[in-house]
Amino acid sequence: MDSLSWQNDEESLQQHLVGFLSKDLEWLILKVKFFLPDLDLTPVDDLPDPTQKVSLLLDKLRAHSLSTWRTFIHCVCMEHTMPLHLETMLLSVWGMHSEIPSQNIFCKDALPKSQLLHSGVKRPSSEIGSSPPRKWSRQQQLELVRKYEKRLRTLFLKKYEDVPGRTSGQWQQWPFCFSQTYVDPVVRPGKVAWLKEGPEKSQVETLAEPLEVEDGANFKVQDLFRGQSGSGTKVTVLLGKPGTGKSTLVQRICRKWARGELDRFSQVFLFEFRQLNLVKQELTLPQLLFEVYENLEEEPGAVFQHLQENDHQVLLIFDGLDECLFPWPGRGPCARDSQDPFLSRPVASLFCSLCSGSLLPGCWVVTTSRPGKIPDFLLETATSVFEVWGFDQLRIENYVNNFFQGLISPERALACLRASAQLQSLCSNPALCSIACFCLHHLLCQDHTIKFPTTVTQLFTQMLHIFVGQKQGTPGDKGTWLSKDSQALLGLGELAFKGLNEKQIVFYPGHIPEQVVAFAATYNLLSSFSVRTGTGQRDTCYAFVHFSLQEFFAALYLMVSPSIDSSKLRHHFYLKSRWPLRTEAKTELLDRFHTFLSGFSSQTYLSFLTRLSQQGRAWVSTKQAAVRQVLRGLATQSLTGPKMIELCHCVGETQDPELMGQAGRSLPFSLDFHNFPLNHSDLTALTSLINHAPASIYLNFSGCSLESQCLNALTGCGKIESFRVRSRKCRDAFAEALSKILPTMGNLKKLELTGNNISVQGIDHLAQAFTDCLQLEEINLQDNRLNDSSCLKIITILHKMQRLQKIDLSQNAVSVQTVLALAKEAVSYPRVTTLEIRQAQMILLFFVSSGKALEMQRSQNVKKNEPSDKIVTQDRKLTFRLQKCNLAVHHAKEIAEMLKHRPYLEEVDLSGNHLEDEGCRELAEALPDLQIAKQFNISDNGLSESGVYYLLTSANACKNVMELDISLKNKTAVFKFAGDQEKDQAPLGAAVSNPQLSSNSSEPVSSLSARVIRLRHCGFQCRELEKLCLKLGNCSHLDLSNNRLGNKGIEKLIQLLPSLRSLQFLTLNDNRVSLKAVFCLASTFSDLEWVHEVDISLGRQQSIHVRFLERTRKRSVSEEWTKQKTQQESLEWGAQFPKSFCLRECQLEPPVLEKLIQILKTCQGLLEIKFSHVTMNDQSIGMLLNHLPQFHNLNLVQFSQTTLSLNSVFSLASAISLCEQIQKMEVRSLKYACLYFTPGKRKGVSCGLTDCCINQMDMKQLCCILGQCKDLSHLNLSGNLLGDEGLKYLLEHLPQMNLSGSLNLSHNGISEEGALLFTVALGTCRQAHEVSVSLNLEQKLLIHFTEHQEPRKTLRLTGFNLQQEQIKKLATLVGQVPKLNDLILATNTMSLAGLQLLLNSVRMPSGILRISVEEPWVTRTSVTTLLEASVQASGNITKISICRQQSLLQIEETFPQKTGNFAADTLRPIQCDQGASLTFPYDLSQCDQGDNQTLVLRQMVEKYMRLQELSWSQVYLCDTSSQLLKTLFPSLLELKKFSLTASTVSPEGVCHVASGLSHCNTMEELDLSKNEFSVEGTRVLIGALEGKCQLRSLNLSHSGLSSESCFSLSDSLKDATNLKDLNLSHNKIEDAGVQHLSAILPKLLQLSKLDLSWNSISPAGGRTLAEALACCEQVEELHLGANTMGDLMAIRLAQNLPPHLKILYLCSNKIGAKGTLSLGQALVRCQWIEEISLAENIFAEWILPLSKGLLKLRKINLTSCRINDQMIKPLASSLVLCHDLEEILLAWNSLGNEGATELAYILPQMKALKKFDLEGNQIGSLGAQLLAKGLAKNPGIQVIRLWKNPVPKDTAQLLQGQDPRLNFS
Repeated sequence: MDSLSWQNDEESLQQHLVGFLSKDLEWLILKVKFFLPDLDLTPVDDLPDPTQKVSLLLDKLRAHSLSTWRTFIHCVCMEHTMPLHLETMLLSVWGMHSEIPSQNIFCKDALPKSQLLHSGVKRPSSEIGSSPPRKWSRQQQLELVRKYEKRLRTLFLKKYEDVPGRTSGQWQQWPFCFSQTYVDPVVRPGKVAWLKEGPEKSQVETLAEPLEVEDGANFKVQDLFRGQSGSGTKVTVLLGKPGTGKSTLVQRICRKWARGELDRFSQVFLFEFRQLNLVKQELTLPQLLFEVYENLEEEPGAVFQHLQENDHQVLLIFDGLDECLFPWPGRGPCARDSQDPFLSRPVASLFCSLCSGSLLPGCWVVTTSRPGKIPDFLLETATSVFEVWGFDQLRIENYVNNFFQGLISPERALACLRASAQLQSLCSNPALCSIACFCLHHLLCQDHTIKFPTTVTQLFTQMLHIFVGQKQGTPGDKGTWLSKDSQALLGLGELAFKGLNEKQIVFYPGHIPEQVVAFAATYNLLSSFSVRTGTGQRDTCYAFVHFSLQEFFAALYLMVSPSIDSSKLRHHFYLKSRWPLRTEAKTELLDRFHTFLSGFSSQTYLSFLTRLSQQGRAWVSTKQAAVRQVLRGLATQSLTGPKMIELCHCVGETQDPELMGQAGRSLPFSLDFHNFPLNHSDLTALTSLINHAPASIYLNFSGCSLESQCLNALTGCGKIESFRVRSRKCRDAFAEALSKILPTMGNLKKLELTGNNISVQGIDHLAQAFTDCLQLEEINLQDNRLNDSSCLKIITILHKMQRLQKIDLSQNAVSVQTVLALAKEAVSYPRVTTLEIRQAQMILLFFVSSGKALEMQRSQNVKKNEPSDKIVTQDRKLTFRLQKCNLAVHHAKEIAEMLKHRPYLEEVDLSGNHLEDEGCRELAEALPDLQIAKQFNISDNGLSESGVYYLLTSANACKNVMELDISLKNKTAVFKFAGDQEKDQAPLGAAVSNPQLSSNSSEPVSSLSARVIRLRHCGFQCRELEKLCLKLGNCSHLDLSNNRLGNKGIEKLIQLLPSLRSLQFLTLNDNRVSLKAVFCLASTFSDLEWVHEVDISLGRQQSIHVRFLERTRKRSVSEEWTKQKTQQESLEWGAQFPKSFCLRECQLEPPVLEKLIQILKTCQGLLEIKFSHVTMNDQSIGMLLNHLPQFHNLNLVQFSQTTLSLNSVFSLASAISLCEQIQKMEVRSLKYACLYFTPGKRKGVSCGLTDCCINQMDMKQLCCILGQCKDLSHLNLSGNLLGDEGLKYLLEHLPQMNLSGSLNLSHNGISEEGALLFTVALGTCRQAHEVSVSLNLEQKLLIHFTEHQEPRKTLRLTGFNLQQEQIKKLATLVGQVPKLNDLILATNTMSLAGLQLLLNSVRMPSGILRISVEEPWVTRTSVTTLLEASVQASGNITKISICRQQSLLQIEETFPQKTGNFAADTLRPIQCDQGASLTFPYDLSQCDQGDNQTLVLRQMVEKYMRLQELSWSQVYLCDTSSQLLKTLFPSLLELKKFSLTASTVSPEGVCHVASGLSHCNTMEELDLSKNEFSVEGTRVLIGALEGKCQLRSLNLSHSGLSSESCFSLSDSLKDATNLKDLNLSHNKIEDAGVQHLSAILPKLLQLSKLDLSWNSISPAGGRTLAEALACCEQVEELHLGANTMGDLMAIRLAQNLPPHLKILYLCSNKIGAKGTLSLGQALVRCQWIEEISLAENIFAEWILPLSKGLLKLRKINLTSCRINDQMIKPLASSLVLCHDLEEILLAWNSLGNEGATELAYILPQMKALKKFDLEGNQIGSLGAQLLAKGLAKNPGIQVIRLWKNPVPKDTAQLLQGQDPRLNFS
């Protein structure tokens, strides 16, 4: 067919189409608006004939594009019922697949000129910016502006006109639209600060701002443009979630302006960012307004000039800021942009410049956005913020009512709405409300029962069914249209999914298949609009009618697309976080995508998805399961608040009960949501999940926007235990809504409404609701807008809430009178335990008893005819605090009267008020009538000096006042009462009363009978002391620091001391005193016999502390003295409690020191003199030392932090010979020196001069001084500068010093040659028995002396470089030392060859020499090689020991006494060897004499013939070595001990060893422990034990012995009657093995030690063993730990304890109270017991009853026995009777301060104690201090370990600094 005929047929066909569509003109107009949204329909309206209108509209469609015409024809055929021949012709000519001639009739030449512009052809550019601006007349310009304004208004009226009224018959033809019925949404004013990520403003700033209308009920569009003054640019931001009506609201603004309702604006421009995203080129502002927005062809320059001149009348609306895809500029640059409107720039920069005021300054900019999508610059430029919340209940009903007008009965629709809570939750979103109404209309029109969708996914799916079904005439048949349109539906889903991935929401026609466009246009799923993509460019684009619909189809595509498998599906599923992150890119365009995916995973969608995907049900089920599996994984993760809400939505969409249960069980204990908005649907989803939680939930909302209506979602939620809301946006309406649901939350115990804006009206509602919430335990209403009346109203409801424990009304505006009213109510109400008001803080705590106790009190109250609300018990004490409440003098009397009505008070704190002297006096006088347990605080109340005497008078009148602390400078005035110390200080009081625990510390410790009075910074002078002392009464601790007493005041006070009979501690810090006061205080030692300690510091901060003995005790001591107390007993008492005088931080010249010494000489009793940080010259030191012999009562003289010269050091050293009372002299670092004295005759004296810079030049003087001392025992010169020469000089004069203890010369710069010279002292000094030299980093040189005449000597060398020459020299030195017994060489770089040289070179006159070598090569050398090297020894080898772990080789050799006959001495060992060779099991003479191995073997046999001990540990015994051992064993006729432990031996080697052992019948000790032999190897070794009659010790521990092995062992030991030590620990012999051993134990008559620990022995085996032990009377050590033998074994063992038992180990045996009691009673009979271990047993309430004490007990281990403070007292009483006890282990028990007190009491009495382990207990600071005091009285204790006890770090450091023996780490 030619082109002409084709064209004629088309014209004829179009005429038929015109005739057909003339009957449905309205439908045609709607379709033309869809395909040509920019077309002006005015010419069509002017035509009178409908046929002409249809013809013109069809011409417009054909002229636009071929694709548009084809799509339109497809819609005609799909939506109309027409004759078949006409439909066939239309589809064949213009259908999707029809062919057309190459000549295009739609060429641009055929179009009119007006259409060319719309087709993309550029028109001539405007004159704006291309030439200087024209000048227009005023009238001409106004006319152009009016014309353009009218054009804009007409455009808005046509675009956003009202929906006409509809009837039920018209419904089928009415297209779907989300805004078909308008109702104003809830809009609330916000604050610009809410745009930011940070927290809300501070309370002061927020409360200062004016409060807005809180619920948005009366909001109007005009309210957006009110309340802002000024001429600058105003920027309004509308925030809201998708679908809440933001876009509809701005369209409403445009419509109202078009109607003339917003007369303040002359021009309004509305831009959509989803359209602006298509503009790629840079634009000027006029181009944006007049070309991109609405084309203005006539004089745009004049209009723009008018806009600039009247910029305050211009409104610019930018919709969808969150959809903008342009990069935003950062903060700041917008303000510096050019103000030239004709400068081209990107669209984002234009928007930024408009907001910042750079362009059109003064205009009004309105933009909409989702929360959290705000660019940075807008945070600074925004002037107002409004939140769009969607619909509340009233608006939902209005919308439904408007929607159903003219369709069906609105009352019927409203009834369905009100009956469904889920439907109401969905309808809170306007977009979903429109869909819900649409679906509801469809369902109401059906005759069947209404089943409304319950999820968002179901709602959208129902909408899709209705759309398609109504168009096809099959609304109830889903399968028909699914099978017909499945491909088009998949294409639409693919388009939606691709758009989400590419962040695209606007699509060009060329990007969408025509079939998909036709399908979407037919069912109104896509909307079309014309967009200008630049100057002169306009395109028609498509978008989904709502973004949620695009997400719906994208999710549907993921579920049914064959190209998306389960793994890809899981990759696309993630929860969207709604935190306000502006950099969120991954989920930028997503809102409900994951919700729809979750909804499609529901089982209800299985059939739908199967039919649509045309796949099997299993395939669809797999993808659904993948989504649910992702949700299960997310439910177990720790999610942020927004993601938790999204998870709740997703889980609810699945409608899977199992998944909801699992998610509910995975909920955390506390759900916290911060700083993001929540609506009704969010809380509904959250509540649904909370109801599945297994336990109660804490629900916290902080900074979240919560509308009042959404709280209905929480109604009836019984799993919420704590509910907290903190947001300034929550006001009275919120409180009213909350009050309605509170009574329904039956498990709610804690309610916190903090930081809100609730005022009196809101509190009225809440107070009424509280009366119905009797289960509430805590109410927190702080930081609201409560006033006096509202606070009082809250308090009035307290009587009804019996479970209430706390109420917090802090940070609310309350007056003083209300404070007093609250206080009076709290005092009168007996359940109140704490009232705390401090400025804005106001807290009340209540006493809550159990239900049974409360009922009992009520019943008792009824008997007394008293009201039930007046129950008062003594244990309900009130803590009463009114701090900084502006209380004045006239309030004091009222408060005093108030407190008298509540006699039982815990604490009263009235500090920080304005009571002054009179008010304080009024309150203090009331103290005798009050019963206060802890303290009464009236600090910071304007107290003066005269007021101090008032308080002292009251303190004397009130007997239970234990402490009064007053400081006028620090504004302190505090009374403390005895009740404060009843619990905390009772043990301490008992301890302090014991004189053995008194301390030298300056800080007093209060006891029950002590009264502490501190009067600091009170300005007292000397003349006021007499008056003051009259007020002090029975004061025991007096602190007068920081007054103005001076020297005269000190002297006066000392005169008044006899009148203060109860005084124990006196503190006089910072009283401006001098040395005169020092002399006066020092004289008190002789004038006042009860003065015990004086501590004075005259530094910048003066301190004076004086401590006294109790005069009652002193008098009793005097009385005892009168009862013929001996002088020795008096000296012992004084030695235990010496007096102490300490002077610090002053300069002591000789005259001053002379006077001080003369005063101290008169002191009665032992005295300690301490100088710290003092300045003394040599003359002063010498004078003091000269006076020392005249002191007969000195105990200690100490200098600390005092600079000493070397002359002074030598003077101190000479004092040890001048004064025979000096027991020890110690000088360290020329800063510290101490002289210790003994009252009797000394037994040796120690001298330590460490780090004193003594060099070789000083040695002559020092040796001369030390030589004068005849009884020098220990000399320590470490850390000096002696060098080799100084060492040499000292060694030469060493014999004249008569040292009997030790000499320490470490760290003196001694060389290796000098160190070898040091060893000569071992031979030159007869009394030297050990020399130890180490040249390692420790630089140790020590000589130990002994009093024995001929001591055995030891030489230890470490860190030398022993090469051949040094070894020869060492061998010579060794040979010259008589009686040398041990030579120990450790890490001296000596090789194996060097060892051979040393062994061969050493020649001793006679005796035994043990050579020990520790070198790394010992580990690497084989046993055979070491044995061959040992052959080089010159003496007879008696012992060889190898330990690879320690790299130790030890060789012991004997040197026989020489006879003087060289030949005889040489031949004696050879003859012995020849005689011994006759006992070889084989004949060596038959071997090849030239064989080297045979020769070595012969030498080894001859050399080891005297071997008595062979000890190998951790060696690798190869087969060669074991064969050698097998060969040697028969020749070792004197071998008595063999040890092979923790070694590696092959099975063949075990046989060799066993074979050799079988020939050693002289063996006495055998140790094969810690080896891993096989079962066969163990059997062979045990068999080798047969016939060992002389065996005394057998160790087979850690050898894997079983019960079967015990059978063989018992058989092999039947002849070992001399066995004394049997160790089978750490095996698995169990009860059967015990049975075998028990049969042979009675035969071992000499057995003294048995170890069966760690052998899995049960109570039955224990009983058998205990019965067998009854026959073993010689057993001294019994180790049975780490079994499970229990009480039964303990009881049976207690009945049969061996009489000579010394050591008993029963740890970890599950011994309880009965077993412990039996053992304790039995141990008393064991007179020889030395060690007891019962660790890790359970003592319960019993403890070892050692009432008679164990006199020889040295160690007791009670670790981890659950010993508490109650059990420690009888135990301590028993331990103190054990006089020889050296070690006590009480670690990991439950001992606290009370237990520490008992232990501290016995420490001074345990003279033999050395170690005390208290690790892992509950001992605190108090207990540690008491232990330190007890430790100070026992110098024999080496350490008290307090690891892992709750002692503060600073306290631990202080105590350990005072005494290093106290170990905390």
